Amino acid sequence: PVAVAPAAVAPAVVAPVTSPSSAGLDYETVLAELRTLYGDFLGYPPDLLGEDDGLEAELGVESLKQVALLGMVSDRYDLPDLRANSSLLTVGTLRRIAEAVVQARSGAAAR
Repeated sequence: PVAVAPAAVAPAVVAPVTSPSSAGLDYETVLAELRTLYGDFLGYPPDLLGEDDGLEAELGVESLKQVALLGMVSDRYDLPDLRANSSLLTVGTLRRIAEAVVQARSGAAAR
């Protein structure tokens, strides 16, 4: 018998935000980017990810993957405080994460 090694999951490459205009990101843009990011990482087609699907309950995303994904979102939008938002992990949906990103970016733009 031939032993099959488990497939290694390559970390998704996330381009850093390079322009200050990203501070005014709208909800729909952020949601679309999150669907792509999460879909690529999890191996789901982005359009399959509903904005109100529970990441853990409905999509089966375990907590370690949620932490890794939230870290990617934090890096993508230059929001280091997002990593500490445990409520996004306990009741995580793409809607809540997108809303948190939009709110944090608008707060950062106001400073």
